[in-house]
Amino acid sequence: MAFSGFKTKILTQKIEQLLKAKNKSNSLQIAKNIKTVGIIVNEGSDFDFEMLKKLQKQIASGSKNFSVLTYKTTTESYNEFRGVVVNEKDFSWNGTLKSKEVKDFLEKSFDMLIDYTKSTTVLSKYLVVKSKAKFKVGFANIDKRMYNFMIAADKDINLFNKELIKYLGILKKL
Repeated sequence: MAFSGFKTKILTQKIEQLLKAKNKSNSLQIAKNIKTVGIIVNEGSDFDFEMLKKLQKQIASGSKNFSVLTYKTTTESYNEFRGVVVNEKDFSWNGTLKSKEVKDFLEKSFDMLIDYTKSTTVLSKYLVVKSKAKFKVGFANIDKRMYNFMIAADKDINLFNKELIKYLGILKKL
């Protein structure tokens, strides 16, 4: 996404403020068992939405407890599993989020948020940092301040999911 320079600067400042506030509170609140899962994906990538159905079965949370936020540059295609869609137009000139659906997604206190974006764009960072999820998981080598748990899977989603399930099992969160 190509934000204007002004929007990018404002969102970058908001991200830094949110990360500083997170570091001050520094409290991790992992639920006993993962029941609600939020997922952020970038439709611009070659993301396999069918893979999410497999992940649902492994986590056993059910579709009603599994929410997806997809960000993309256009709004033309539709897939029932894409959930809430966000794009650059959902942000005002001063970086304020306008979409109620996206705000609701970010305000929901998921037991776990999985970030599949594999990128360091301003929008993807903002969405992850702004989320009220209790436990945030993402790819290693992105920005370690954003996540509670990172998986080094060299941007391979299948390996990422395999490792995620393995470690959730070890932590007795499934």
